[in-house]
Amino acid sequence: MHRLPNPPKLPVIGMAETRSRGGAKTVKGRAWMMVLALLAACGSSGDFILANERATSVALETTAEPDAAGNIVVHGTSQSRGEIIRNHAEKIRREAFSTLLGETHPKPWLVRCEIHVHASSEAFADAVGGPPAEARGATSLEFSGDRVVTRRIDVMGDGPATVPDSIDHELVHVVLADHFVHAAPPRWADEGLALLFDTPEKQHFHEADFKEAQRRGLIWTASELMAMEEYPADTARQRVFYGQSASLVRWLIARRDAATFIRFLDDSASVGMEAALSRHYGIDSLASVSSAWKEVAPINTLGLSERR
Repeated sequence: MHRLPNPPKLPVIGMAETRSRGGAKTVKGRAWMMVLALLAACGSSGDFILANERATSVALETTAEPDAAGNIVVHGTSQSRGEIIRNHAEKIRREAFSTLLGETHPKPWLVRCEIHVHASSEAFADAVGGPPAEARGATSLEFSGDRVVTRRIDVMGDGPATVPDSIDHELVHVVLADHFVHAAPPRWADEGLALLFDTPEKQHFHEADFKEAQRRGLIWTASELMAMEEYPADTARQRVFYGQSASLVRWLIARRDAATFIRFLDDSASVGMEAALSRHYGIDSLASVSSAWKEVAPINTLGLSERR
């Protein structure tokens, strides 16, 4: 079980708001580079033709052209597996829009989300720019005004499951970007919401990290957690951050509902965290949020645990 958090999203830079990990070489590109390498190594015309045919066959098998329909495009795996991944991702997209944003019939994405499946950690790291060693997924988003112009998810696809284990989590980040187009939600809220869509096993691991840190007096205060703009640099502290963030998100959603939590985040950006807490939850100060650590809501707060 990989318990490390997904790699941090990059901050806004330049004229186009971006949280992009940069360009990545697709598997198709690497496959055709392999073809050229094999051709160069061949010593005779017969070897040349045989190597070309074999390498081309591998390239076509592993990089079948994605289906142009829908909101999701899958790269880097076979056509049959890609279709299963795409169908699953479309389902999670609908669930995230409905559960978190109240959109039961979300508008189609004119700029589709590209999911790149990587068979090795080296390929994954090359694509996203060197994340933590055990990360399983990363999301890249670019904005122009109030439009999302790039949606990209990179995931490790080496596990036993047909659908990579980090797709659900990463898709939540992409869905939230449709709502938070002018500024990303706070780090703790962005990750806490995404963690609600992780498997119960993953969520329990993060919760265990948080409870152990709580027992040792190493958790953040509510004001510290809510003010964090960057992910902790230390891997162990990242785990605590994810567990504590998920706990706070579940607690607030359990007090009202997901729609109220999104409105709270919207108002926080304009009137401040404490004013928004008072308006939507009747909580007068950040210090009062300490109750979240004593009244932790169950992991299946939104009833998402049995999706798969």
